[in-house]
Amino acid sequence: MTSQTADPASTSALGGALRAQALALADLLERLGEPATHRRNTSGYATGFERDLVAAAAAQLDRIGAVLQGLATSDVERAARRRGLHEEAGRHELDIEGPRVYERPGPSRVDPSVRTRARPRVQELLNRVAASQGRDLASFCRELEASTAALRSISERARRGTD
Repeated sequence: MTSQTADPASTSALGGALRAQALALADLLERLGEPATHRRNTSGYATGFERDLVAAAAAQLDRIGAVLQGLATSDVERAARRRGLHEEAGRHELDIEGPRVYERPGPSRVDPSVRTRARPRVQELLNRVAASQGRDLASFCRELEASTAALRSISERARRGTD
């Protein structure tokens, strides 16, 4: 997630909505009572198989909701780190543009040797922030792919009507 693609509040809200839906499904299972022992049932009670499908779907919703909320929290923390790096760069009359730190053109009030030493240090810290974001996004993609596969399996089991 980057500030160009999504804002943390919306991402967290989506995660919260998925987790709320997971809780709603869990509550539904409780209200349905004990599993019915027969396959087709018209009594309003879900079979054990149907309950397992709903529970598995709820677990996946909760899983991805939690990941989205964690991703949003990490993005807020990274934004704070970036702001701090911009402030530090400014103190040394450096600029940050995208993934690069560079010296401002023209005369400077900062000692050239101090500015020259500060630039690679600020660049390294900026690289760490970018690497953290890359790791988080890669982890999110892995979780999403795993959850997608699990939901696909649940859907196929539901269509077949068997384990």
